[in-house]
Amino acid sequence: MLQFDFTQPPTTILRTRGHKLPVTCAVAPDSGKYLFTSGKEGSIIKWDLTTGKRLATFYKLRPSSSSDKGKGRATDDETKGHTNEVLALSLSSDGKYLASAGKDCKLCVWDVEKGEWIKAFSGKLGHKDTISVRPHPSLCSLFLSESR
Repeated sequence: MLQFDFTQPPTTILRTRGHKLPVTCAVAPDSGKYLFTSGKEGSIIKWDLTTGKRLATFYKLRPSSSSDKGKGRATDDETKGHTNEVLALSLSSDGKYLASAGKDCKLCVWDVEKGEWIKAFSGKLGHKDTISVRPHPSLCSLFLSESR
């Protein structure tokens, strides 16, 4: 198990390149094995924290012309990813699921190991500052919050 002592200054600095625009969020599992980052360009990148290698990228998708309202907002829950900036990320406590919320008013759930989209929820989600995921034997509970 990889452990970090945050009371001491870092002995090495891991520098990576991947996002074309500023990073909006970062989250790592308790194991410290991976790091997920999201960017204003709409992609999510999975990094190996020990080597700094990019392991997977979930790219921003172009919305279909029928679901695009001109602002990168998808009204379709079957679009397999985000169509605009990704603003928040959260991992389930067991590290199996990644949830992402975006400016496209979508909340997407991803399978971490397979690197695949599972499900999306869209609607009047608005801007979300934080999301959290709680595993359950038969469902994945998602909690949304925004600062006031």
